Amino acid sequence: MYPPIFYGQGDPTLAEDWIQDIEEIIRILNCIGEQKLLYSAFKLTEEAKRRWISERTIRKTDGSGVVSWPHFKQIFFDRFFPRSVRDGKAKEFADLVQETMTMHQYVARFVKLSRFASYLIPDEEKKNRKFEEGLNNWIYKRVVALQI
Repeated sequence: MYPPIFYGQGDPTLAEDWIQDIEEIIRILNCIGEQKLLYSAFKLTEEAKRRWISERTIRKTDGSGVVSWPHFKQIFFDRFFPRSVRDGKAKEFADLVQETMTMHQYVARFVKLSRFASYLIPDEEKKNRKFEEGLNNWIYKRVVALQI
């Protein structure tokens, strides 16, 4: 498994993808405590590395000490995947309708955006209902009629 590197630039959703990949790797490697942080920081480069070094230096200087994994993730998301962007993605999901998309495009968009609004679809029933309600009207009528 090739460890992903994060540059700190581009689409903010790449930050969430990177954290998910890193968490999978540190789970497989059985990393604990500070090992998670050391491994993750090692996989940062360019802008992301500069930001982390700056944060680490500030924490050493002001005496706030070592950063825990949850705190690292919070710092990381605040900088590279801000709440405003996450909320925007959740709204995109809440407003998602098929319109002129093909079924394949709609499914792909639904899956991609659903991770940002899991609170809207806490179980399979609500997830299915949200999916159906976003379908084109003529498809929706057939799905409801067939009780798929």
